[in-house]
Amino acid sequence: MTKRNKLLTASLLLALLIFISYGTLTANSKTNTPPPDVTVFVHGYKGTAVSFRSMLERFDKEHHWGKKVVTCRVTADGQVLLEESGPIPASGRLFVQLIFENNRASFDETAHWLSKALHALKQTYQFEQVNLVGHSMGGIVSVQFLEEYAKKPGYPFIHKLVVIGSPFSGLKDKDYLKKNSGPAAADLMPNSAALQQLAERKSAFPSDVKVLAIASTGDQLVSTNSVLSLKQIVPSAHFQKAVISDRSITHSGLHESEKVDRLIGQFLWQE
Repeated sequence: MTKRNKLLTASLLLALLIFISYGTLTANSKTNTPPPDVTVFVHGYKGTAVSFRSMLERFDKEHHWGKKVVTCRVTADGQVLLEESGPIPASGRLFVQLIFENNRASFDETAHWLSKALHALKQTYQFEQVNLVGHSMGGIVSVQFLEEYAKKPGYPFIHKLVVIGSPFSGLKDKDYLKKNSGPAAADLMPNSAALQQLAERKSAFPSDVKVLAIASTGDQLVSTNSVLSLKQIVPSAHFQKAVISDRSITHSGLHESEKVDRLIGQFLWQE
């Protein structure tokens, strides 16, 4: 082999080593990048885009806990529409706001739509693990999703669940059905078939999901006992409760309260 050929061979070997080293470093870099910490916010009966808007703005601009990156809308016929606020980061705390066009549908139908939304989020963005935060009926349908769908393939793993003012024993306003309509209004009544079925399926609730139930003494629609009756469904080792003694924090005011913010921040991210 001539001197020129030896130099050429050495150069090629060096280039190959550099290429292999770069590929290994790149792969390791990707492997070591932590996956995004995703939290999905689920509104309640008659909820809209406004329901969690202020809380998400506070989490972003005041607390600096993360950023809303996707609005997930489910149409009345069950189509899932994903609206991105910008590029989806590969890591960090990311928030998804879920909005149901038909916000008076039954527990069964809404839980099914929640399952479709979570499936779409996993398929589209490869979100393998998420937290759920549900206000009022949003907490109930999140529990129903966990009982009926979470163990099936195709859904992200639910790490933690926060329910806020969710009436697992029904509403305390006996005249609620006279003022409100839709299948969900009937489902929210004490001793409804939907609530009884939720309790009867408790053995299907995943044993590895950590749960926080938040209630307020100022909630005019949902009693503290109704919120905390979730403990009859969730394994005791993973159930936590927080009761806010503040008459000024009403049912709708729960997602506008800094006290609730702090409870969520501590439970989800130790903030």
